[in-house]
Amino acid sequence: MEGLPQPQRAVSEFAAHCLAERIRQGIESIAMTTSNRYVVVTSRNAGGPTQKQVEIGPHQTLRICQLEGAGRIVRFWMTVPIIGQRHVLKDSVLRIYWDGETSPSVETPLGDFFCATFGRPLPFVSARLVVAGGGYLCRFSMPFNNGAVLEIENQSARPLRNLFFQIGYYEEPARSESEPTLHAQFRRENPTQAGRPIEVATVIGRGWFAGLKLDIQNRSWWLRPPFKEIALPRGLGLGLLEGWETCTVDGGRPNSGTGAEDYFSGGFYFRGGPFCTPTHGCTARSFLTGCVSAYRFHVDDPIPFQQSFEMTLDHGLENNMEGDYSLVAYWYQQEPHRPFPTLSTSRQRRVDVLLANPLQWLVCLSMLAALFGIATFLALWGR
Repeated sequence: MEGLPQPQRAVSEFAAHCLAERIRQGIESIAMTTSNRYVVVTSRNAGGPTQKQVEIGPHQTLRICQLEGAGRIVRFWMTVPIIGQRHVLKDSVLRIYWDGETSPSVETPLGDFFCATFGRPLPFVSARLVVAGGGYLCRFSMPFNNGAVLEIENQSARPLRNLFFQIGYYEEPARSESEPTLHAQFRRENPTQAGRPIEVATVIGRGWFAGLKLDIQNRSWWLRPPFKEIALPRGLGLGLLEGWETCTVDGGRPNSGTGAEDYFSGGFYFRGGPFCTPTHGCTARSFLTGCVSAYRFHVDDPIPFQQSFEMTLDHGLENNMEGDYSLVAYWYQQEPHRPFPTLSTSRQRRVDVLLANPLQWLVCLSMLAALFGIATFLALWGR
């Protein structure tokens, strides 16, 4: 009916309203409690007075920001064109070093840090990260106690062109006690291993878990006996979501959920998706391709830990479905942190086009067409 908002538009407007309110409250809180100087570092500082953007040569690293003393990054915005460099969001790596450490606390593909969906800038709005209007925005509060270094490495054989960025931060006085700093780690498991869950995060230290971004593609052949399991638990390929998360805090009793989409506060394979809210959402969901992309930020329900935190994610019931998983885990912790494993290569990080799900749908359609043809023939023969 005319005049009624479309569902997706209504969800987006609701998310935008909630986000605007959170941002307003945050700005008012900062304005009332701090007299610290606000400073912005931009790509103009790195590119020269007459050039607003920067270029990073093949297999080169650019230090986009180096800060000293104590402070707090409150806004990190960037944009880069996809045309002519379609793998740029996967081929480029963001690294952030806090407090003089030599091991990065943030190490992810550039696009994955901002929750790009399968390496593509599909629009979404949340309280922590935003992809909209051609830009990428991080609103995680990122305190540093004794300096910060932000770098972007171009692991492609071609130049990274026309990168624009702005980093806004507050200068703060020296702290008597160090604050926990933001950490973000990328992982990919392709294919998953039968009987073994996916490792999301393994953290040693004190802090809190802050969120998860996840891309899933099905690799299983669900069109097989017993056929009663095609709908459940195989879910026509989305049965990967039947696997649940397990969180273990300080080596205590594990807490397990009821399914992946339930952890991301959705249900029934993200029925009605895609959708976005300030704290959780699903930016892609397709039964045809067997793909799902989802995020959850623990804005109001962070998971604290004093000594350690571990999180795993099952792929299907009893880890019996094969898939391709890419994820970024976000958390805060006191430095020092345990160094991350070596990041996979740019080629290993790129999104593969998997045909398992489309081929099975093609088989289904072919079988239905054949049955229809046989039924039509018998009906005509009977005349």
